[in-house]
Amino acid sequence: MRQTPTTLLAMTLALILGGPGAALAADAEIGPFKISNAHAPATAEGAKDAPGYFTVTNTGSAPDTLIGGSFADANRLAIVSGAGKATRDIPGGLVIKPGETITLSPSGPHIMFVGLIGSLEPGLTAQSILHFEKAGTGVVEFTVEGGAPKAARRHKH
Repeated sequence: MRQTPTTLLAMTLALILGGPGAALAADAEIGPFKISNAHAPATAEGAKDAPGYFTVTNTGSAPDTLIGGSFADANRLAIVSGAGKATRDIPGGLVIKPGETITLSPSGPHIMFVGLIGSLEPGLTAQSILHFEKAGTGVVEFTVEGGAPKAARRHKH
C-alpha cells in the first residue's frame, strides 16, 4: 500500500488517541458523524477505480457536508451518485442534515477511489481519510469484501 504523509499522520494520531484497536475499528466517529459498515468490493488486478460504501449518521444539530477525502491506494477520492456510466460527481459534496442517516450504496450516493494503485484484495482492510466541511477530518477503515473479479480476458484470434 502506498501511504501518503497525511494518511500516516492520521493513522498515527488514531493509534495514539485511541489505543492499538482504534485504527482497526469497524466504526468511526468524525465530530457528530457516526460511520459504520465501511466496505469496498475486491477488485481485479488492473482495475482503475473502486467504489466505497458506508452508513453515516449526523448526530449533531446542524447540517454538514462530506466534501472529500483521500485513499492510501488511489490518486483521489470522489463523492458520486449513480451507477455505471451514469455515475456523476456530486457538486459541492454530500449534505447530511441533523438526525439524518444516509447509506452510501451502489445505485445512490457513494465514494469512488479513483486511479487505484494496485488492487483491493478480499479480506484486507484499507484506510481512507474523509473530510467534512465543519466536522473536520477522520480516518475510516474499509473492509474489502468478496472475491476479486477475474481480469477481463482478451479475445484472441
